[in-house]
Amino acid sequence: MIDIYPAIDIYRGQAVSLTRGDISTREEYGNPILFAEKFSKISSKLHIVDLEGAFTGMPVNMNVIGEIRASVPSFIQAGGGFRTPESIKTGYSAGIDSVIIGSAALDRKFLEDTASKFKNITVSIDAYNGLIKYGGWNRVTTIDYRDFYSEVSGLVDRFIFTSIDRDGTGSISNIERFWDSGYFIYAGGVGSIHDIYRIEKAGFDGVIIGKALYKGGISMEDLICLQKE
Repeated sequence: MIDIYPAIDIYRGQAVSLTRGDISTREEYGNPILFAEKFSKISSKLHIVDLEGAFTGMPVNMNVIGEIRASVPSFIQAGGGFRTPESIKTGYSAGIDSVIIGSAALDRKFLEDTASKFKNITVSIDAYNGLIKYGGWNRVTTIDYRDFYSEVSGLVDRFIFTSIDRDGTGSISNIERFWDSGYFIYAGGVGSIHDIYRIEKAGFDGVIIGKALYKGGISMEDLICLQKE
């Protein structure tokens, strides 16, 4: 069965959701620690993003992530501004199980050094119209996401593929498998149980669910039943 990663995006201490990473579309839901406790009842995994960290290039909400770590037994993968060895070390010291690197992974030497020093690094492949975006999704490259995977494959074995075009829209992309190895998680527009089946059929090992969990497109009961199949 595909692994479920409920998403907690943190901005100014609140659990929020965005559409395509645009902060002007922000919807607030409340205390992220309470959501972590709630989600831990349906999944053993959590996906956390420090949005302010992603925008500024340095983690800002480590205190909140630390409180979540102290509150739930879940496997926690977290990203948002982890672009230096010091910030990555701080993330692991705070109890993150897998630190997510996005922008910094564009520097192959940095990624090589990081993967040799730290275990369980996850690389985020964030694509918009097929091209890699970085810097809190505010900057675009000319790098095709498949070429980017080819560059970083072999350095780490955990990946998140994010379809930025679909993020927060309730509609997933028609992505076809482009990787030959590694543990791959899909993110972007997951809005129904049917979407989860499609993502699993495409070959993904995990799926990140955000807005649909907060707004009721996917219920906790749905996920409990799904994982019993």
